[in-house]
Amino acid sequence: PLTERERERLSDELAAAGPTIDTILRRAAQSLGVLTQELGVALGPAFDQAVLQRLELVRISSERLLMVLTMTGGAVRTIFVEVKGAISEIALADVSMVLNERLAGHSLREIRGTLLDRLRDVTAPSSDAADLLNIFLQEGEQLFDVKLGANGGDVVLGQPSLLAEQPEFATGESMRRLLSLTETHQHLGDLLRGRSGGTAPGIKITIGGEHADPRLEQFTVVTAEYHAGPLTGVIGVIGPTRMPYEKVISLVSHTSRLVSDLLD
Repeated sequence: PLTERERERLSDELAAAGPTIDTILRRAAQSLGVLTQELGVALGPAFDQAVLQRLELVRISSERLLMVLTMTGGAVRTIFVEVKGAISEIALADVSMVLNERLAGHSLREIRGTLLDRLRDVTAPSSDAADLLNIFLQEGEQLFDVKLGANGGDVVLGQPSLLAEQPEFATGESMRRLLSLTETHQHLGDLLRGRSGGTAPGIKITIGGEHADPRLEQFTVVTAEYHAGPLTGVIGVIGPTRMPYEKVISLVSHTSRLVSDLLD
């Protein structure tokens, strides 16, 4: 079991992270890495299944709008929308109303797949509104492809340097594998997404040759799910096959519960 000092340290670190999913996961991955001396990792929640509750369009400048998506469960995402010229406030209100009428109550995956059909018969009340609706018709699939983080990625990493200091990664070949793993977020995202959901929630551990990918044969991955309302994600650590499993499992499990509590 964790010591009281470890529990307090994790609670204090996460409490200071800020109110957003992004900042909480980043602080959680970093703190988990420091306490375990492994590489802390986190996967943002699967927004594809999130149901849109309401949508707002806010003017940032004459050529840029901010689209604010509020999903059921309280998750909020913001996306920049580039426009070619100034859009009137009336047009913003008209388009916001149409988008809410046609899209609210549907998951982001449904919206991406059916956006053209949902907006095809809309008659815009002005040229400004028509121009803005045309942007959603042309770029809607990308605009509603919501992921974690400003760079569009949904994987958060702690400090790879903690792992690099371990003796298993002292050789050049081992270090290259480590760098390859941490530099390719798409690969890590695929790995972590495969550990979310299923019939056996809780701690999941895969060691060495149990991974389908040979690039992971020197690693152990220990993860647990966290919950953000109706959404789920994954948090855990990646380290060498030699690690203090009982302590790592306790830390990962406790951190997932803390993250869930903060995001509820």
